[in-house]
Amino acid sequence: MNMKRVSVVAAVVLFAFAAKAQTMSEGLQALDFEQFEKARNIFTTLSQQEPTNGTYFYYLGQAQWKLYKNDEAAKAYQAGKTAQPTNPMNFAGMGGLFLEENKVTEAKAEFDKALSFSKGKDGRVKDINALRVVAEAMVSADTKLVDEAIVLIEQALEIDKKNYDVLITAGDIYLEKNEAGKAASTYENAIALQKNNPKAYTRVSGIWLRVKNAEATKTDLDRALAIDPNYAPALKNLAEYYLQSKQYAKAKETFEKYLQNSEPSNANKARYARILFRSKDYAEALNIITDLQKTDKSDLYLFRLAGYSYYEVGNETKDTTKFQPGVDALTYFMANIDPKKIISSDYEYLGKLYARIKGKDSLAIVNIEQALATDPNKSELLKEAGMIYNKLKRFDQSVMYFEKYIGSTTKVQLVDYQLLGLAAYYGKQYPKSDSAFAKILELKPDYADGYYWRGAIAAGSDPEFKTPIAKDYWEKYLTLTEATPDKFKKNLITTYNNLGVYYIKNDNNAKAKEYYNKALGLDPENKTAKDMLKQIK
Repeated sequence: MNMKRVSVVAAVVLFAFAAKAQTMSEGLQALDFEQFEKARNIFTTLSQQEPTNGTYFYYLGQAQWKLYKNDEAAKAYQAGKTAQPTNPMNFAGMGGLFLEENKVTEAKAEFDKALSFSKGKDGRVKDINALRVVAEAMVSADTKLVDEAIVLIEQALEIDKKNYDVLITAGDIYLEKNEAGKAASTYENAIALQKNNPKAYTRVSGIWLRVKNAEATKTDLDRALAIDPNYAPALKNLAEYYLQSKQYAKAKETFEKYLQNSEPSNANKARYARILFRSKDYAEALNIITDLQKTDKSDLYLFRLAGYSYYEVGNETKDTTKFQPGVDALTYFMANIDPKKIISSDYEYLGKLYARIKGKDSLAIVNIEQALATDPNKSELLKEAGMIYNKLKRFDQSVMYFEKYIGSTTKVQLVDYQLLGLAAYYGKQYPKSDSAFAKILELKPDYADGYYWRGAIAAGSDPEFKTPIAKDYWEKYLTLTEATPDKFKKNLITTYNNLGVYYIKNDNNAKAKEYYNKALGLDPENKTAKDMLKQIK
């Protein structure tokens, strides 16, 4: 026998085995790094190279499931069952898919089949991997079998308490049961086994994220990222940590790094859109959402975020074409989501969108009032309602909401008193209007328009000018504005004409002429001034 040839052949075989093992390892790492498209490609290739290995089909199905390709996942699991009928993994995967569809009976049948291959005469399952994958599948969909999963994973722990993957799955299941202490302890046992594996550290950080313990979250994420600064799940949790801490710029930067180290899948892009919205990068959030929805409209919550984003972009850029698409997105969301999941902000944004579309003010009011009924503490909505009622010329309602707003917030600005004052003026509630403008002048004595409006209010209360109150306010207004007539031209002309009326009613035509001529000086074609001058010649 040619020993040299044998050694060469053996080396080739060993190299091929190592390459295959390395590829399997890369596939599992891709799944761990949430690189699901990459994992799908790897396990597609492996399953083609070795079509009798059911494990490859199982991981291919897992990757498809994570990509929301449930039909493709089912095909992979079925192919795996056909390729290797006694491999429990594909039965577990199929059971998870049935839970995704809330088909509990069918799911349990698949799980029972997966466990049956290694069940002894005593009824206990001997295969630790079967126990783990079934338990994991039981909590991987929206419909969960948490108690059954705990029974199975604890059986696996009885077989081997030092299996890293079993410990990680056990921690995940305890978390689903809201047993955070048990979960943390289990993850720490995993850390003791593999101190240089960032996965368990990241899982522990997830517990701290849930309870909003910022310091502990950061500590465990630092531990994970010290091992691998590009570990995608840790970067995702770090982005969430920054989001909770309201460090929006860092959240955005970190999630971009997460995308670089995972992949720009639809699920990841949707998460990124949410981070962009919260960091007030509304335009970019909207770009990502609309791009996603060209090919995938399965995520209902993206319609909510789209509605919010359309409003913010339209309001920010004064682009009125954004408001109707915002209404369409939000109404679609609210029509298709469980009504229990509709929140105050949904009504709020829908109301604000309608308020900016001509002829939709009544719908705006309905939704704003529903938002307030859902969450009475949203004081900003009181102001929004007041402004909408103003547009509808329902001034009594407008005044009521502006008063409620001013009485319920510590962020009152001069403009808020002006909104109240003007609504009360047009609603002929002159005392309330005067009080509002008096407050403005108390806070800003050189605010010229305050005197203009107090003059108008006095004239409304005393149209025959039996007192000089209106005149005094208007003349004060002139002292503050006549030096810069271009800036105040419109109200200056009105004030000159009003003073002309005042002096006519008080038998001082000469003074009246003086003011009408001033009006003509700013506007030579002013009809009111020209007509009045003809009458008092």
